[in-house]
Amino acid sequence: MRNEWDAEKLQRYIKEGRGQGEFESYKPFIRIHDFGSLGRSSRIRTWKCNRVVHLLSDIESRFFYLTEYNDSILQVKEHMPLYDFEEVVGEQEDIDIRKFKDKQSGFPYILTTTFLITVKGKDGNTFDVARSVKASHELEKKAVIERFELIRRYFEKREVNWGLVTQKEIPLVKAKNIEWIHPARFLEGTTDFSKDDISYLTQILMESFYKNTKAIREITSSFDVQLNLEAGSGLLLFKHLLATKQIKIDMDKKIDLNQSAEVLEIVLQDREEGLKVAIDR
Repeated sequence: MRNEWDAEKLQRYIKEGRGQGEFESYKPFIRIHDFGSLGRSSRIRTWKCNRVVHLLSDIESRFFYLTEYNDSILQVKEHMPLYDFEEVVGEQEDIDIRKFKDKQSGFPYILTTTFLITVKGKDGNTFDVARSVKASHELEKKAVIERFELIRRYFEKREVNWGLVTQKEIPLVKAKNIEWIHPARFLEGTTDFSKDDISYLTQILMESFYKNTKAIREITSSFDVQLNLEAGSGLLLFKHLLATKQIKIDMDKKIDLNQSAEVLEIVLQDREEGLKVAIDR
């Protein structure tokens, strides 16, 4: 932490509601202006609820994008503090906890897990899993290893599944694909398109893709011309369709706009009966 950490500062954080709340009311314990970051920090509006998520590095952001695309994940709480660590785990004789205290005040730091994730199981019940995200080279440091061991013991006591994730476990192509489409998830309010516009135009665009062997880029460009739209509108709507999963593509491969539209799995809306039909080529 860049500034001194003490009991007064902790109480201020608690009073601010950090590490508390659910869904859009949740406030992370760490915000991007609180800490320096070796990577690029990001503020991203989550698809799950009306809230901005604070991420401190590219690795955190890429893991977060993966959670966004997973429909079984209901919410993600970033930088979740383990306020009750001592109460849950107790004293640790084999780890020198002085390493985890402020050098000036002697006040212990609050341990956090990068993400606490609420998942909806196949049986309809919800449960939490915890994930700590760190660059692999950081694991060569003894203090880092010991901190994660303390976090592991905490969640073991809490009977919550915990795991450590490095860049090696993150499918980079998929994460970047999701990052590319992510801003297009909600177009109403962020563009000039109304809700009715989006519904009407995306339906036409999906029909344009259906049984079309032309390149995706060519189809979206022609779409702009035919409907007298601003250049790039068709591509934006294509991203929206991917983000809302009305159109699906192999997200484990880099999205190539020069590919034929035949690679797309399209869900067409029957306007009269309101039925959705999946068409998998």
